[in-house]
Amino acid sequence: MAAKKTKARGQKLASKHAGHEKHMCQLASKRLMQQAATLAYGAKYICFICGRSAAKASNLCEPTQMRTPYYAE
Repeated sequence: MAAKKTKARGQKLASKHAGHEKHMCQLASKRLMQQAATLAYGAKYICFICGRSAAKASNLCEPTQMRTPYYAE
């Protein structure tokens, strides 16, 4: 049986939206890795679309707050 396809919550991966030039996916696509690494330091959010992480939700297209793993509690 084929796996069921799911849609990401809001934005499509290829769509441009306000502030996209400062998002992790855009920085990585332009190979601005030092800037991306700075924004990822102390990450608390993960992108629902691409899986990249950042310390601030504003640096991701579809941010989801990371939860503490059960083994770290």
